Amino acid sequence: MSFEEKPPGVKELFRTHWTVWKWLGQVTHPEYPKLHIAYTILLNISFSIGYPLHLLLGQLNLKTMQDVLLNLTISVPVAVCTLKYFNIWRNLAKVRHLEQMFNTLYARIDHPEEWIYYRKVIIPYALKVLHLFYFICVGTAITSELTLLIMGFAYEWRLMYPAYFPFDPYATKAGYVTAHVFQIIGLMVQLAENLVSDTYGGMCLTLLAGHANLLGQRVASIGYDERKTQEENNRELVDCIIDHNVLFDCHRTLGDIIGFGLFVQITSASLIMGVVIIYVIFFVGNAFEFVYYALFLFACIMEVFPTCYYATYFEIEFEKLTYQMFSCNWMDQNREFKRNLIVCVEQSLKTRYFRVGGMFRINLQIFFATCKGAYSVLAVALRLK
Repeated sequence: MSFEEKPPGVKELFRTHWTVWKWLGQVTHPEYPKLHIAYTILLNISFSIGYPLHLLLGQLNLKTMQDVLLNLTISVPVAVCTLKYFNIWRNLAKVRHLEQMFNTLYARIDHPEEWIYYRKVIIPYALKVLHLFYFICVGTAITSELTLLIMGFAYEWRLMYPAYFPFDPYATKAGYVTAHVFQIIGLMVQLAENLVSDTYGGMCLTLLAGHANLLGQRVASIGYDERKTQEENNRELVDCIIDHNVLFDCHRTLGDIIGFGLFVQITSASLIMGVVIIYVIFFVGNAFEFVYYALFLFACIMEVFPTCYYATYFEIEFEKLTYQMFSCNWMDQNREFKRNLIVCVEQSLKTRYFRVGGMFRINLQIFFATCKGAYSVLAVALRLK
């Protein structure tokens, strides 16, 4: 396959992430370092810290259950989003290291069949995660603002969410506009943070699973080309062992990057979904709000599902890898080849999966458990009603 036909590499796949990290101040601008520091401090104090703080402090002044639940539908997800965002920020050096390893694996693809699989399977799977969150983030931003405007013209003007302000936002038009603009900009920042935090793990898991599949194809084909000597076959196997170790390093590094964020997301997901469902059942009385919260609930589910799905996909591909090693023509090879193959098989026998917080094994089972937990929260609320 010619260079022009090559599918996008790692840099192109994660272009959106680096663009968002740049605008959020996580990537230093080399030409204006002092201005960048001032911009980063102002943006993150105002929105990454100030936005969740003004929502959480708002709980202290709320008097009705409706306002409390309405506040919780956004304050808890925003607090979780902020923790995930800062977790990615502190691991940005590991993100760069992981991308270097993905580039190494990308450079190993050299057969037309491998390029076809990479272009038609790996890339579409990774982009599905990103495009899904494009839809969620844009849809949430549009429906939230439209709902607020429609409710304002039809009933009464109110803020997007009850929260704390050092002034009365309803006392003057200027105060209301200021509070509203702060909330809508804060929501945009939070959606951008969620976009990169929630898609990064799923996309990386897709790449890991895909490269494991390609490695299995490579190993399984060794020894069947009669034009190659046993020494050449052994060198191919050694290259595959090196790729195998790179996959292990990618697995460990990705776990370090997304582990804490996944732990926070999983432990809070049931509560968030349960609170949203309770608010919709008891307090949403018009179609506009229902559409918004339906999309919001879908977003809560999708924050967990892609990573769990592709973590399961990753486990399956690594389990297949052990069997693919025995598919090569190892019987006609020399003793050194067989020794290397035994070492490689021994390494692959250890089950590879993601466990976060020393408690959760990330796969589809934990996703279904999270959904059951949301139903349990709803059941308790209905019993206490």
